[in-house]
Amino acid sequence: MSETFTAWSRAEWVDPHTLELALPTNNLRIYFLDKGIVRLRYVSGAVFENIPSYGVDPEYEPDYPELAEEETAYALEVRTPRLIVRIRRADAGLEFIHRRTNTVLNRDAEGMGHRKIEWNGEEKVWVSKHLPEGEHVFGLGDKPWALNLRGRRFEMWGADYYAFKEGSDPLYKNIPFYMGLNRGVQYGIFFDNTMRSYFDIGVANPERLIFGADGGVMDYYFVCGKSAVDTVRLYTCLTGLPPLPPRWALGYHQSKWSYGSEEVVNALVAKLREQRIPCDCVHLDIHHMNQYQDLTWDRTKFPDPPGMISRLEEQGIKVVTIVNPGIKINPDNYVWRSGFERNVFCRRHDGALLEGSVWPGLCNFPDYTAPRTRAWWAHLFKRQIAEYGVRGIWTDMNEPVMFPDKTFPDDTRHDYDGYSCSHLKAHNVYGHCMARATREGMAQFAPDRRPFVLSRSGYAGMQRYAATWTGDCEADWDNLKMANLQCQRLAASGVSFCGSDAGGFLKHPTPELFCRWMQMAAFHGFFRNHSSGEFGGQEPWLFGEEILGYVRHAIEERYRLMPYIYTQFYKYSTQGIPVIRPLALQCEENPDTFWRSSEFFLGDDLYIVPVHHPGETGRFIYIPDGRWYSYWTDELAPRSLKETWVEAPLSRLPVFVRGGAVIPRWPVQQYMGELRNPPCMLDIWWAPNYEHSSSCFSDEGDGYGYLEGLYRYMTFNYIGGRDYFTLVRTDQGHKAFSLPVLMLRIHCLPAGARNIVFTVDGQPRDIRADGKGVYEAEIPVCFTRIEVSFTRE
Repeated sequence: MSETFTAWSRAEWVDPHTLELALPTNNLRIYFLDKGIVRLRYVSGAVFENIPSYGVDPEYEPDYPELAEEETAYALEVRTPRLIVRIRRADAGLEFIHRRTNTVLNRDAEGMGHRKIEWNGEEKVWVSKHLPEGEHVFGLGDKPWALNLRGRRFEMWGADYYAFKEGSDPLYKNIPFYMGLNRGVQYGIFFDNTMRSYFDIGVANPERLIFGADGGVMDYYFVCGKSAVDTVRLYTCLTGLPPLPPRWALGYHQSKWSYGSEEVVNALVAKLREQRIPCDCVHLDIHHMNQYQDLTWDRTKFPDPPGMISRLEEQGIKVVTIVNPGIKINPDNYVWRSGFERNVFCRRHDGALLEGSVWPGLCNFPDYTAPRTRAWWAHLFKRQIAEYGVRGIWTDMNEPVMFPDKTFPDDTRHDYDGYSCSHLKAHNVYGHCMARATREGMAQFAPDRRPFVLSRSGYAGMQRYAATWTGDCEADWDNLKMANLQCQRLAASGVSFCGSDAGGFLKHPTPELFCRWMQMAAFHGFFRNHSSGEFGGQEPWLFGEEILGYVRHAIEERYRLMPYIYTQFYKYSTQGIPVIRPLALQCEENPDTFWRSSEFFLGDDLYIVPVHHPGETGRFIYIPDGRWYSYWTDELAPRSLKETWVEAPLSRLPVFVRGGAVIPRWPVQQYMGELRNPPCMLDIWWAPNYEHSSSCFSDEGDGYGYLEGLYRYMTFNYIGGRDYFTLVRTDQGHKAFSLPVLMLRIHCLPAGARNIVFTVDGQPRDIRADGKGVYEAEIPVCFTRIEVSFTRE
């Protein structure tokens, strides 16, 4: 090191990818994990304790980059192929610079601070960053606010917020990851601290973004991908690639608080089938239990659970049951008795069992941060999963909650995977660990099926264990809008398998509101109609024939698009690419998009425009760069890169498809698997002078055969000219995996196209017009190249 004054007394490499600096009041380690991921970890003492992270995936393997070090009079710099990390000599402040463009992405202001808390021995920690004018901030999980969080302060402290409204905070989930976007700038920061934490985004000081926590250590990751979507991908890989869900879980779910008897459930399913409303799943809330006790059944109302579940399976309906962490203190209940005997319940600081009231009455609560508790909890699912055939588990009230409106006392003790702590440290990961244990139980007792777990609470990386929804929203237009923003925000925080209580959980929606919410939710990752029975029914047929027809159409379109949706989830599970994307993240090159929030992308090729206001039958939207067509009518959208007026009739939302894209579609099914091997339609929209790549993943829809190669992943490379296009296909996967009949449907050839020549692998084939401007042809299942040419009048 140079003898020039520095704010550190020592700087040395403790291994080839870890730099340690001794600062005046603490030590800093900088871990270079990937060319776009850098970990910053400060400790006040001399020892960097290896406490396990609940956020970072234990299976994450760094792709260590090549590093170059350079000293200047101003700073010490370490360079990866993508980033320059600059440590200022004057104050040890950090600056993150994009290496290719030499653009400053993010830099410390006052930097890292810490202060001892005398009463509990903890230490408040925080970092102060510059917040440049024009920087927009996205992320932080389920916060019910505009997509751009600038000018607000948020906390991470999981809470059951009944009937939350715009700005309600904190909410159920604790995902301390945010992204900064500005002109030519994008990055993410993951603050891996499970204590009560906060993000002050220009409130205390309009020029500062400050994040910190009431204890623990300052430990954060700076993430920068090739694009904003790639930054989300890198963060998702860091915190854990999600498992591929069973295909049925991506279908429509019907739920209520509560369908309270076998007779009611049977009548519900019969009505769904009678009305031809596709549905794959029915959820049973707490009223299916005996006195609200977990993993029990009220045998008066549900006299034959395995028989009922089996009969519903024959109709294509899977059953999901709810569990809560509160275990009723009842020696006659095996769950409580076995937990007491195994000493798995949380205790207070003096050793007394923690007690609190929830739905069953006075309860004890498992400590899911202990491995032995998770093993005990997992074992409890043998009857439900292996014997009764329940296909999914819904974990609720796991923030955790005790009545009335409170959580565990601060002095509650937790194992924390061998690093004992108080509830102050474990609160934000309690529901996360419960979802993990639940998933382990499902995997243990149905090893040949992919588990489906739905969790209300979770921490960063919750996508490894569960899907989620946005919680107890009200049936009003403000909540419809918030549900859309929350789902986009969750997807930008690594959690794409998310949805809302479509139609609203509380109060009763108007027919128009219900219709618009269901139309929007049909394009979200998780699609469930869930409501409180206190306000009447919310099944689709209760809103009149006109609305029933529109809602049925929305659900049917999700089932038609299932090959496309399933492909997006495969890419999410293998690469971390978010399934839905806010417009600002997908189109980051145009700052005008930073102010728009309702429109979102489903994958790369579908652009969804929800309706957020009553009586709105048209609205202004932003048309992205490229050639876009109406998904419904094939009408060409204006090439504007600005606001454009579109019609939005009550019958459907505006949806657009990218020119050059191949969208795989199926015939409508009433449930996944009704058709054993449905024919697959490859719909393609012509685009001149354009190249684009699309894909389609296909497997059995459940089980793990795809991990052994029993799948097909088809990639379609489109090249379009003024009077032709070619489509070249490549495959991955096992040749023995049978493919369905393939149909090609060509949309939007130019008006006046004549003398169409259609060849498949060099052989001329017949093609027919359907009279609506679409050309159709059956094609071989193993084709490799399609060529279409035409002349113009």
